[in-house]
Amino acid sequence: MTLIVQIVLPMFLLILVGFYAGKFGNFSNALSQGISRFLGLYALPGLLFVAMAKATIPDPIEWGFVGSFFIAAFLVFAIGSGWRWLAGRREEIAIVGFATSFSSIGLLGAPILMDAYGSGVALPLMLLIVFQSPLLFTTVTIIAETLRSNGGRPIQTSLNAIKATLLSPMILAIALGLAVNLLHAPVPGAVMKAATLIGATVLPCACFTLGTALSYSPLTGRLLPATVMALMKVALHPALTWLLAAKVFHLPPDWLAPAVTAAALPIGINVYGVAERYQSGRELVSMSLLISSLLSPLSISLAYWVATR
Repeated sequence: MTLIVQIVLPMFLLILVGFYAGKFGNFSNALSQGISRFLGLYALPGLLFVAMAKATIPDPIEWGFVGSFFIAAFLVFAIGSGWRWLAGRREEIAIVGFATSFSSIGLLGAPILMDAYGSGVALPLMLLIVFQSPLLFTTVTIIAETLRSNGGRPIQTSLNAIKATLLSPMILAIALGLAVNLLHAPVPGAVMKAATLIGATVLPCACFTLGTALSYSPLTGRLLPATVMALMKVALHPALTWLLAAKVFHLPPDWLAPAVTAAALPIGINVYGVAERYQSGRELVSMSLLISSLLSPLSISLAYWVATR
């Protein structure tokens, strides 16, 4: 109940405020995209830099944390893709698999996990951010490009996606913060304070822009398959992650809890960009984005409760 009242409920209310602003409050899509750009280029890197600079680096690192989260993600990816294949919707297998397995870690996960578990979650969070985009973006790109009638260039496109991810401001901020931490490098107080202040804007801005982005997404998708996709993301993914983390890798609580909670996050908003790029499953993705976001307060709270028992 504490997590629901202190973190999840305010988050959900901010999403609703953003949705209202986009739908009825004359808050344009361009303004929403501007705030999203501010988050990705400045605010979230600031948050991650401070977190990594101050984090206590455990020894050894629990690589079962990475295994439990991403093995579960790829299982869900395969189930989602296989479902659309069996339904005769071959053109949707890549984007549906991607949507059902890709968590909104950067936008919502970082502030939520840090609020819920404290600064000690910085390293687990770093591992998720570092691995999620290269692994899942590469997979969806290879499948989608292979399915294109002209064949495409899946390997080159995937390599470009990995390069762009590794050179992104978030990854660079993580690397810089980790270097400061390991080398015990002095950071001027004004710099750390500025990074802390800009990082504090992440959660409210992220929730608000998620709401506005949802208000501008076309919500004409098929309700039943979109609901199934949302449930696969916020229910099946965390369930499989918990099973692997608790029963296969036997993770300690301080690693198990963030893994399961991160898996319960809604679908990442950038999945819609991939759907637009390949002109596939856009209606399904937009509707499942909304449904998974609406379900996320419940899924995050349940995951927190289960993981911390």
